[in-house]
Amino acid sequence: MPDLEKLLKKIDFLSYEKSVPLSKYTTWKVGGPAEFFAMVSSEKALLELIEITVENSTPIFVIGNGSNLLVSDSGLRGVVIRLSGELARVLCGEEEVFAGGGALLSQVIVEATRSGLSGLEFAFGIPGTIGGGVMTNAGAFSGRVSDVLANIRALDMNGRTKMYESFTGRYREPLIPPDEIVIGASFKMIKDSKEKVEKRLDEVRAKRKKTQPWGMATAGSVFKNPESAFAGELIEKCGLKGKRVGGAKISETHANFIINTGDASASDIYALIELARSAVAERFGVVLELEVQLVGFSSEVVG
Repeated sequence: MPDLEKLLKKIDFLSYEKSVPLSKYTTWKVGGPAEFFAMVSSEKALLELIEITVENSTPIFVIGNGSNLLVSDSGLRGVVIRLSGELARVLCGEEEVFAGGGALLSQVIVEATRSGLSGLEFAFGIPGTIGGGVMTNAGAFSGRVSDVLANIRALDMNGRTKMYESFTGRYREPLIPPDEIVIGASFKMIKDSKEKVEKRLDEVRAKRKKTQPWGMATAGSVFKNPESAFAGELIEKCGLKGKRVGGAKISETHANFIINTGDASASDIYALIELARSAVAERFGVVLELEVQLVGFSSEVVG
């Protein structure tokens, strides 16, 4: 088998490190080492990387901003990718915003606000990237990414470019096939004054601070809301607010959040996930479905 490191060295606009702790790149601040961690700053480099990894049957995983993920303590084999450079740029038009797949949602909202463009205020405080937002149909406060998307540009594992212009808007489900990589997306925006957009952002910020563990090491909501119920309320009714396993704790502000209090492991967090899920199933007969993605866990672990 060819030396993967030698092949990576040949790709322009790609930098990499070996054995990088993924706890440095996840919002839960847990996760074992990536065999290779690559920053990819051009579409050409991404195409070359896909070709190399497919030819050598090397696993790849795009980590985005590391939110909405629980990476195992054992880490990940293969290449973990983070998009940067031209793949993370933000461009504002008259009534549209284009953002690369690696652009942070927060960055997009800042740029849109400066240009007096409204439509993404609901996403303020979501700590993900555009690619992550597309792959989870990220949303909050009755808004979803699919509501404002104009199109998505993606790459499949054969190196083919795909364009998507219609979306089902499914709740917390990928808007494109899960094995494709989001290169960029365009959003339909509404022209408004900068002051009015900022006021709405302030309202969203205040609501998040009041109802969620703002500023803590979390991955956002752990479970999807089941039909006609809220996951956090079901977990709270099971008496699990404040429950701890090691360095992980179910938030006392919102029971659908798990906090790394400082020294949690991925195993600690997973143990709380299973505790909450089993308690809700036993008391209410509801099987909670994960919103966070489990990465690097054994095949016996069911998400």
